[in-house]
Amino acid sequence: MRAKSFKILTGFALFCICISTSSLTAGKPPNVILILTDDLGYGDLSCYGSEFIDTPRIDKMASRGVRATGYLTAANICTPSRAALLTGSYPQRAGIPNGISPARPEHRHLGLHPNEVTIPELLKDNGYATGMVGKWHLGFDEVFHPLNQGFDSYYGMPSNFNHDKRFFNDREVIEEVSDLSLLTSNYTKKAVEFITNNQNQSFFLYLAHNYPHVPLKPNPAYAGKSRGGDYGDIIEELDASTGVILDTLEEFDIAENTLVIFTSDNGPLTRYAGEYDSSGPFRGSKFNTFEGGHRVPALFHWPSHLPAGLVCDTPISSMDILPTIAAITGIQVPNDRVLDGENVWQILTGESATPPRETDYYYNDNNLQAIRKDLWKLHLPRTAEDIPWWQKAG
Repeated sequence: MRAKSFKILTGFALFCICISTSSLTAGKPPNVILILTDDLGYGDLSCYGSEFIDTPRIDKMASRGVRATGYLTAANICTPSRAALLTGSYPQRAGIPNGISPARPEHRHLGLHPNEVTIPELLKDNGYATGMVGKWHLGFDEVFHPLNQGFDSYYGMPSNFNHDKRFFNDREVIEEVSDLSLLTSNYTKKAVEFITNNQNQSFFLYLAHNYPHVPLKPNPAYAGKSRGGDYGDIIEELDASTGVILDTLEEFDIAENTLVIFTSDNGPLTRYAGEYDSSGPFRGSKFNTFEGGHRVPALFHWPSHLPAGLVCDTPISSMDILPTIAAITGIQVPNDRVLDGENVWQILTGESATPPRETDYYYNDNNLQAIRKDLWKLHLPRTAEDIPWWQKAG
């Protein structure tokens, strides 16, 4: 009798899961906007406790959606973190575990393999308009171009300012960037343009800011306004930019059908972790596998679908974004490869607090340096061979 009851309950639970996700795709499939900042730490937003930087628009976003306090990136540096975010797999599995720079000859022909399936590819193949604005950093050769990875349009830079100054409009190099102070403003205008042009169809927008990665040059309209120097001024403009995106959705009456995700690629530089508590309560920063390198802000905003003001402390990962987007849009994830991410929709809605994985792994390049299970984290011994080139360099 118990076994029969268990089967009935299990079947009912699976039925509820199917109902809770399939109902989201009834009618017009939802839009998705993924806003990624660069080197923004866990403690850099006022809704995460910053005493130096005011972020009222992002705070409002948190009050109307879900604020994740256990969100981890799959890497502590730009390139592998972005690979994991867009593919749903550890960067080691996706074949790009290290940071790449065009200034290093051995990196010039590296990038995200064209055979990898990305979020925009999944959505584009299912009728979505897909656009990217901002920093790519997943390869510099034409074969790695964003338009070859599922995007219909691209406006932005291949890497950081000090690595590659080219600025693209689709495949055309339109200028070499010299004035960085208007970068966030220009990205925001281009993002609004994409939303405006695609408001009547389902779309995916990937807005990948270069900031607050150094070098920092604040917009004159924000310079000197924060208590966090140039660093804080830059982040306060990112806050305003996020507000513009949310206001645009309201203006076109599509906010109720748009999931907006705001997060960071990895933790902050050590300097800002020290000066402005940018890692919040956590040890470490960018480049290392302590929590400050991997634990970053993550906010999920979708009126009428996500609970307002929910604080989610269940450990989830940037790798979970792809399968979760697939679930809410009714799209099948690739079945010809292993994904490390899981659909965490029920966690975001507060229906479950069960972590999607039993363990989380922290890598530096291909070196496994820490393992987390529940509230415990094991740090493995390091040797000189375990230190990747970017850590040795600075």
